[in-house]
Amino acid sequence: MIRRVQYELKQGGFDLCHPLHTSWYNNLIKEEGLVENGSLGLLPEPPTIVVDDDDDDDDEPTSSFNAILIGNTKRIWPIFISWLASMVDRIKERDENSTILDREALDLIASPFDTFVMESIRQIIQRCGEHDPEIKCCELFWSSGKRQKVNFDPSDESLDEKVMNGGESSNINYHCYVDDEKSFLVSMQRVATTTGKYWLDTEATKLCVHPEYGTWTAFRTLVLFEQRSHPSCSIPLAPPPCTCPVSPNEITLAKEIFDNALNISSSSDTQGYGTTLSKSWKELCDYLHNTSCTGSTWEKVPDTMKPWIQLRDSISVGREEWRYGQDQLLYHYTRDSEILLVELMKARRTDN
Repeated sequence: MIRRVQYELKQGGFDLCHPLHTSWYNNLIKEEGLVENGSLGLLPEPPTIVVDDDDDDDDEPTSSFNAILIGNTKRIWPIFISWLASMVDRIKERDENSTILDREALDLIASPFDTFVMESIRQIIQRCGEHDPEIKCCELFWSSGKRQKVNFDPSDESLDEKVMNGGESSNINYHCYVDDEKSFLVSMQRVATTTGKYWLDTEATKLCVHPEYGTWTAFRTLVLFEQRSHPSCSIPLAPPPCTCPVSPNEITLAKEIFDNALNISSSSDTQGYGTTLSKSWKELCDYLHNTSCTGSTWEKVPDTMKPWIQLRDSISVGREEWRYGQDQLLYHYTRDSEILLVELMKARRTDN
């Protein structure tokens, strides 16, 4: 199951897919006192899944996990733009008079990138789960705080009212629902560190740094698997922590940029990241995932936002090869729809 999911995710633009065991994360946040003080909650620890590693570079012949962390590098952007162009075309085709413009069609797609991410990953999980009779269900913990379940057991009728299939009947043997009543915060960065592939910079950038990709990664969701049977697999040991790939001088510089960014954004007469400081978790999620501002060019980016972009750019490892393209970078921080319109025009010129 995990190998199949990894392959299909990579084809869909999600080229970061790290198997792990949720006990690694649970142990970490307990050691940091984050469970005791109520900051974070423990994840479920369903039985492990044995994974065939014949095509892996690891020395061990087999491994056992119960979850995967899904993310991406800059490779996701052209795949997203292709999906977006397809969505816009479908909306325009439904217009009887064919007079709807790209801008109008784009406005009908709520949170385009988030929609692409959630739909793409969920569809891949569903498709792979349908072909694995041993998997009972999967639970997805999104970076937005939403908690979503995909159940492959057709006998579970308790979820019928929450099936997310647009209200249409379906013969697919799965149920899918989102728990909108209760958000569940998962620290994706801490999950990433438990894989042994990322170093978390708690001093300066507050970002995860990969020895190859640097700061140019993003984590989307954590997927937990539950099997119908309970194989007798012991919980694997967590891999050793990733060593710091950043020089002390860069950490010092990044700390100065961070302090400046926080000072500018926290000022009472500015709008931007500082407006999140007094928000509740639900309000913070809504702000981060639904707020947009101008930013189709660097000159149009608000002054309160620029230091946060510069902060990510302050780490040299991975920057030359894996830094996001300017359009992708500015869109992730501003969500300016003008950027997507320009990208759509580029895509159409390429197709023609």
